[in-house]
Amino acid sequence: MAFIGYPDAKLLKQPLSDELVKPQDIIKRVLWGDYADIIDTTTSATHTKVRCRNAEGWVASELLQAERLLEVNFIDVGQGDGCFLVTPDDKFILIDAGRDDSMYRFLKWRFNLSHNNYVIPLDYVVMTHSDLDHYGGFRPIVDSGRFTIRHIYHNGLVERTGFNLIGPVRTVGTEEYITDLCDTFDKVKQLLDVATNRGNKLYPNLLHDAYQSATLGLADIRMLEKGSVIDGYDEQSPIHMEVLAPIPRQDEATDGQKYLPYLDEPTPFSTHPGWDETKNGHSVVIRLRYGTVSMLLGGDLNDKAQRYLTVQYTGKDPLSDLTDAERTEMIQRGRAVFQSDLAKSCHHGSDRFLDDFMAFLHPLATVISSGDNETYTHPRPDTLGAIGKSSRGRRPLIFSTELARSSEDKKVIKDELLREVGALFAELDSTTDPVRKKALQARIVAIRETLERNVAVYGTISVRTDGIRVVIAQKKEKKGSGHVLWKLEPDASGELQYVINR
Repeated sequence: MAFIGYPDAKLLKQPLSDELVKPQDIIKRVLWGDYADIIDTTTSATHTKVRCRNAEGWVASELLQAERLLEVNFIDVGQGDGCFLVTPDDKFILIDAGRDDSMYRFLKWRFNLSHNNYVIPLDYVVMTHSDLDHYGGFRPIVDSGRFTIRHIYHNGLVERTGFNLIGPVRTVGTEEYITDLCDTFDKVKQLLDVATNRGNKLYPNLLHDAYQSATLGLADIRMLEKGSVIDGYDEQSPIHMEVLAPIPRQDEATDGQKYLPYLDEPTPFSTHPGWDETKNGHSVVIRLRYGTVSMLLGGDLNDKAQRYLTVQYTGKDPLSDLTDAERTEMIQRGRAVFQSDLAKSCHHGSDRFLDDFMAFLHPLATVISSGDNETYTHPRPDTLGAIGKSSRGRRPLIFSTELARSSEDKKVIKDELLREVGALFAELDSTTDPVRKKALQARIVAIRETLERNVAVYGTISVRTDGIRVVIAQKKEKKGSGHVLWKLEPDASGELQYVINR
């Protein structure tokens, strides 16, 4: 077993030195960290024959390594978030999965599920909050029968039927709080085992079906909050996943129970009509660290939540009348908590952010997950400007899943293909031969996958790191042309910097 070395390599038809390689000699370009199954090490003194990315060819032996990387893939799930992680010890983690089946189609392609019977273990699933464009994509994964899930983490706000969508609201002093947080598996079950609490709502029924499933193998559902420890990813682990939010209040005034601030504005027509800002604002926020490389995954944090987190972590209100010295001190304290080399932009590039909180992140690279067919016009122009302004380095990098997939203006489907599809379905309906039925279904699946592949593959922003260096890559859409990539490397002082290629 081996993996492609830094930063990428050419998969060749025959062993050739770099100066002799011509475009027609290249089967495809493969990326740092790609798995390479070794076939032949004896024929060539300088090259190894491998199978990599479903193709066989020769790779310079010096560009193979034994160590696996941390791989973080931001999937193009349209308007939403979906992040698939592979750890160096080959564990799989999902943080959100978009609205529909885009994440499932990516995983189906990644693990070649149309052509095998594998059941893929997802060790941890994190639903940062209960907005459909973050959790809806888990439904086809749960229903497929092709995955097991051991742990589901969420933000404690479990939707239910009735007026109090995410829990009753109680006034403590002058502030309002959401109560009845589902911070343990038992509390989730206590709420969702009652069918009338679920009704026909999508989120509670998804959680209920997940822990009722005989095949999913779920061991735990619980809330993540500041200070939570994710088993196997604590501070002493090679990969540390530090949970920074949500931050509940728990004291004598809350009767020792955990409460989360209510962030929406009430209207004269009802006491608590809105829930969106509260759900978004209390997203699970994770700062991931591997070696000296850090990454912030911020869910759908909005300006109200950022104000609340700023007060909690720095002791200062960013919207108060601070002196320049006080604001500088606040930013320094905020950076001590939130600053990261890479950041997933909060809320798809929405303009609902605080400039001071943006300054806390101070990243070298930012990834925005947003979609084409939506009415929010994400990412917003002022957000893009603010990201660049608050970033560090000579050339801050801003990536977008929406732009990484530069789809054709239209998909031309030839008449011959349409006729073939019609004939396939007609024969499928009429045949009674099980062998023929299976062949017809396989051909229909192959055609469908060809048409769907664009979104499932090409919008992904892939981050690879060994804990010291980083490669950020997106796949080129011309077949066999590989990736375009950007490199982050430590300078003489050990500080990570973008390496500008010339």
